[in-house]
Amino acid sequence: MQDNQTPSPLPPPPYYAQPRRRTRWWIPLLIIGGVIFVFFAAIIGFVAFIGAGISGGSEPVRVKNNTVLLVDLSGGIPEYKPQMRFSFGGSSSTGPSLLDMLTAIREAKTDDNIKGIYYRAGGGAGMAKLTEIREALLDFKSSGKFVYAFIETGSKAHYYLASVADSIIMPEEGMLDFSAFGANGLFMKGMFDKLGVEWHVEQFEEYKSAAEMMSRDSWSAPAKEEIRAIIEQRQSMFVQAIASSRKLDATAISAALQRGVFQPDSLKNLGLIDGLAREGELRARIQRRIDPSDTTDHPKLRTISVAQYVSSEDFGNSETAADDTHAIGIVYASGAIHQGKNDDPFSADDIYAKNLISELRRARDDDEVDIIVLRVDSPGGSAIGSDEIWAEIREIRKTKPVYASMSDVAASGGYYIAMACDTIIAHPSTITGSIGVIMSIPNLSGTLGKIGVTVDTISMGSSANFMNPTMPFSNEAKAALHNYGDGIYRRFVGKVAESRKMSFDEARAVAKGRIWSGEAAKNARLVDVNGGLLESIRVAKVRIGVDPSEKVRIKKFPEDIDNIGALLKMFGLADEDDDRGEANVTAAHVLARLVPDASAADALWKSLPEEERRQVRHAATMLDLSLRERTLTVLPSIPF
Repeated sequence: MQDNQTPSPLPPPPYYAQPRRRTRWWIPLLIIGGVIFVFFAAIIGFVAFIGAGISGGSEPVRVKNNTVLLVDLSGGIPEYKPQMRFSFGGSSSTGPSLLDMLTAIREAKTDDNIKGIYYRAGGGAGMAKLTEIREALLDFKSSGKFVYAFIETGSKAHYYLASVADSIIMPEEGMLDFSAFGANGLFMKGMFDKLGVEWHVEQFEEYKSAAEMMSRDSWSAPAKEEIRAIIEQRQSMFVQAIASSRKLDATAISAALQRGVFQPDSLKNLGLIDGLAREGELRARIQRRIDPSDTTDHPKLRTISVAQYVSSEDFGNSETAADDTHAIGIVYASGAIHQGKNDDPFSADDIYAKNLISELRRARDDDEVDIIVLRVDSPGGSAIGSDEIWAEIREIRKTKPVYASMSDVAASGGYYIAMACDTIIAHPSTITGSIGVIMSIPNLSGTLGKIGVTVDTISMGSSANFMNPTMPFSNEAKAALHNYGDGIYRRFVGKVAESRKMSFDEARAVAKGRIWSGEAAKNARLVDVNGGLLESIRVAKVRIGVDPSEKVRIKKFPEDIDNIGALLKMFGLADEDDDRGEANVTAAHVLARLVPDASAADALWKSLPEEERRQVRHAATMLDLSLRERTLTVLPSIPF
């Protein structure tokens, strides 16, 4: 008989006798390794991307035979290229510097590979820069090479350059603003009245009209007088230049300006342009002129931009070569003047006293530099910052000569720093002078009253609330402010008198806050020589004993930095230099710079005419400065 009972299971063997399970120990190691790999791959990829952006991703350009130099101001004409402008995808947000532009045109004159210049209207610059570029184009034409100009839609500034050309071409549907010169200003007093804001303004003296946009609803008589003088000089320069280049009667050009905007057919009938064609047709015409044997339906014109040309392998870098024993240091001072130093390495649009002083000292300490040219393009700003720079230049002059070269604007604080130099060179179109001081303080008590806010105080004396913007200003406070500003103004005029070898009364007669053209400033003894950047270099050569026809090296300050240094500086990894004021930059800051804001406000801003944008920028600069500066020496907004 079988036993059908199921046998009881055997007890498990002890743990040391059990078979070992297969573990997956490699999984966490694989994850960690993958993360490390991705991390380093991302770093390598990012550095490669940045490197490609810096280098433009291409080899240096070779200038081939039968090439045409393309002159295009669409990126503007900065005085110098900021150190930290990266070109992702090979493009650049700014055009070549003025010195690059002038150098390129001059070198192209004797370059056998460059057959001519093609000027395409766009962008713009101030009158002084435009005139200097125009003079360079006229000099280029003396070589016998051609200059063609194409204007699709343009302004007087575009036509001013185009007038040099052998032929000016426009499309049938093009348009040219050929209106008379004029000015218009934005005045905000009505708006501030509605808001309950009252501005107290102290200006030294009657021509110092920078704050009139805040405190008045129209220009004062002195302001109209000084602005009209500038407008008249510019229109006269324009008319005479066009009459000379186009071989037309000046009276006829003045009459045409009264008619305003012109269609191309009207311009052609008046002799202001030479023909009507699309841009592609003009380029084909130029190519057939260069190579008559090219009978293809769509001949391709070979052009090279100014930026490409100055960085090409064959470019005979303007001021390098001949005299290698001398060098001229150009120190750039562009933008509004501030106290202190700039801690934003991405921003190079303004002058900060400590940064500029640092660059001046670098030029002074550079044994290769024989003379310093301070290139000023500034409407002024902080009185304290201007005085710091002035004092430093006076010290540097004990070691090396310092010449001032004035660009479009060198007025108020811009003139203050220039007058410290041995010699002042101003272009005839430069806006300069404006020797004066302004203080403008808002009284917000009316605004607070409108919204039901009251102010109570506890003080140990009447001076405790001196110029408190939340309270009405007392007569005593106004008198104290006036005396403070008057002292600064008198010291300013006294320094002008000393530097220009005038009596105090003679200096005050040409001060009073009045702006002058460079031409008028020379007659008023405020500048020594009329000329642009190239003339400044020529005068500097004479000072150091170099023949003006010889080439010398040009060293720029701030100096260029290599790509790796720029990349490190971009992320705040470069060595700290207390004088340079380089600060660490957060990732958020980098992202904000690389990704522009495309908001509705930005679109509205871009829709404003350039004149209004310029004036709003001026007002914003004044407001920003006034929040941090006690006293300003700043140019009125020039609305043209």
